[in-house]
Amino acid sequence: MPKARHPFFACVKRVLKIFRKKPTVVNLAGELSARSVIVCDHVAKSGPLGLELYLPLPTAKWGAHEMLGSFSERRRYLRDVFYMRKQGFGRVRAGLLATFEAIFSPLIYRGMNVIGTYPDGRLKGTLKKSEAALSAGMPVVVFPENSDGGYFEEMKEFFAGFVLLALQHLKKTGEDLPIYPCYYHPKRRMLVIGKPGYAGRLAAAGMEKREIAGYFRDRVNELFHTYCA
Repeated sequence: MPKARHPFFACVKRVLKIFRKKPTVVNLAGELSARSVIVCDHVAKSGPLGLELYLPLPTAKWGAHEMLGSFSERRRYLRDVFYMRKQGFGRVRAGLLATFEAIFSPLIYRGMNVIGTYPDGRLKGTLKKSEAALSAGMPVVVFPENSDGGYFEEMKEFFAGFVLLALQHLKKTGEDLPIYPCYYHPKRRMLVIGKPGYAGRLAAAGMEKREIAGYFRDRVNELFHTYCA
């Protein structure tokens, strides 16, 4: 179950709201279900932070497991993967930013209720922690974009981990979780929440997990083209 927010993070949020202008929120879904999955674009660091600040309810979020590791693991991931590979920064610039952020990132990640994700069998732990969040009435936010080649306004591929979570929850509880597509555009100051879809219904119609992930990628991209392009 997600832990209580640290007072430090509450202060950080108040400061960030001073310097970040509030986006226009377009909510096509109405009241969000407390047991749900929200899939959104990552926009580098802006997506997780924007949703933390401006979604109308607290959430748990999937994030890279390296960012929950030791200082050296956090620094290496930030430098080599996040800044150099995904954003094309030079090694010196990436190293300076990574060193600074690796110091404070554990407090931020704990404050944002981040659940580490893995590309191997340890994903079972991610799903278990996600179920605990859902049981506690906390939606799970997933940023499923394949960002190996960088971050784009129109996303090319969604990984299917969130579909696995929804289908596992359906099998376990009989509840087909609403999955809300969401698009955050910090430059245009727009946060758009779309109407929900349901992985169980799509699977019953014959769609495979990868196809369901593609369906929600298209839904998120539609929000971009309709409201943010």
